[in-house]
Amino acid sequence: MTDKVKGEAAATQAKPAEAVKFSEKLNDFLRNNRKAIIIAGIAILALVVALGAYSFVRQDRLTKSTAALEAIEASFDAWTAAAESEKAGQGDALLAATAELRKKHPGSYGALRASIVVARVLYARKDYAGAEAAFASVADEDPASHLAAPSLSNASAMAEERGDKEAALAYLLRADEAYPGAPGAARVVFSIGRVYEETKQYDKAIGAYERLVAAGEDDDWTKLARDRIIFLRSTGLAK
Repeated sequence: MTDKVKGEAAATQAKPAEAVKFSEKLNDFLRNNRKAIIIAGIAILALVVALGAYSFVRQDRLTKSTAALEAIEASFDAWTAAAESEKAGQGDALLAATAELRKKHPGSYGALRASIVVARVLYARKDYAGAEAAFASVADEDPASHLAAPSLSNASAMAEERGDKEAALAYLLRADEAYPGAPGAARVVFSIGRVYEETKQYDKAIGAYERLVAAGEDDDWTKLARDRIIFLRSTGLAK
């Protein structure tokens, strides 16, 4: 029996009271963890940077752009650990350093990584529009980079933080179409379903969730997608 059929059977067999109780718990979980779900891509991006950095840094270790990047990232780490009273000036210095690196070494891997630093500084400052533009620029400047897919995912998160679900969905769909096998792809598909669901496009939400379940992975995103299918069908919001 497929996961899809199992989900339909579970939805059919659920009693009304059980369905309501289940849906309330699941909606409470999504509401309480919405922030974590939206910005989970930042952690994924950090992992992708770590995985992909070795080969690039090894090749470009002696270049000025790599040396400048390493200094900037070290400063960023210090900035994140600094007291709030010290962050304003240090943050401005970080942004100035990234601008200088990008000016001197346009199109380089170091410049792409510098854009991520910019995005994370702006995110910490709650400048979601600025962070969104910085994340999106990574995929625009080098679509073939291993940084492109998670950067689009994070651009979507920033668009959603500023309340633009249409823009958020556009980034997710772009990432899903261009990078279906990238790290974090399951989160992207789940997020597509979630945004469709939040905008009351329930049939499209079911389509995204079913696609994730059909992939056969047993990760947390797939389990959540399976639960959302049961909820939407048991409550009659989708067929």
